[in-house]
Amino acid sequence: MSSIGTYAQLDKEAPTGNLTEDVDISISPGEPLPANGTVTVSTEGATDTDMDAFPPPGVTVIIQNDKVVVTNNPVTFQ
Repeated sequence: MSSIGTYAQLDKEAPTGNLTEDVDISISPGEPLPANGTVTVSTEGATDTDMDAFPPPGVTVIIQNDKVVVTNNPVTFQ
């Protein structure tokens, strides 16, 4: 858990039974980050991403074609 109080969590829903179901990646800023401050989820097989609220200050969400990253570590954009 982060000591500075920033929160976010990723959840990738797996299809159950019917393998043609949509697979969603949910981003929930109300959940704690792991001790290292970063969580990454592969977008492989995902058909949608949902973010239920804006992340709190200090948390960055990066959505790329192959992964989603949520972190409270510094991020440099180039």
